Amino acid sequence: MDLATFEARTGLWPHMHFTDVEYEVCGDRVEIYTIDVSRQTKSKLFICRVDNEQQAESLTAQFKEWLPKLRLKKRKVAVNLARLSCEKSYPASLNRCCR
Repeated sequence: MDLATFEARTGLWPHMHFTDVEYEVCGDRVEIYTIDVSRQTKSKLFICRVDNEQQAESLTAQFKEWLPKLRLKKRKVAVNLARLSCEKSYPASLNRCCR
């Protein structure tokens, strides 16, 4: 899985704040989940299924590296959207003098 696919999958739930990645052995396969523990409950989003724990460990490490990058990108987008909505709520003459 590449970064764009991982971002697309986690991005489908914009109100969740994924902070960790874990895997679970399920029968003869291993499932990988991203975790949101920012609220009172622990939420898990299924990411993918792999054949063995070695693959799971490798992918889990990769996904853990990507999570901070995605959170930063998500935060920048939110700040830019807030800035745009703020600028739209004031007349243009006020925007020019306040910069």
